[in-house]
Amino acid sequence: MAQIEIIEEQEIASGWQFQAQILNERGQLLRLQLTLAWADYNLWSPAGADEPARVAEAVIRFLLSRSDESEIRTSFDASLARRLHCDADTVIPSLIFASD
Repeated sequence: MAQIEIIEEQEIASGWQFQAQILNERGQLLRLQLTLAWADYNLWSPAGADEPARVAEAVIRFLLSRSDESEIRTSFDASLARRLHCDADTVIPSLIFASD
């Protein structure tokens, strides 16, 4: 299983921007940039109790579980998960809690 680390979190006008890295099972490091809009955060963490970085990590974990690592863009918005996979909105919240 790949290891995901959020390196930097920055608040932006529409939500957050994250710098993250993924250490895959082959020991290769992939760096990426992810934006998370407030609307997506509120959908996946309706009580607003989860750290935004945990939601971002859950989005990355979800995409890794559904896509080949080479298909993941180095820069993307979290809503990409919803556009690619119809079950993203139900699975991502469970991944936030699973990383506890």
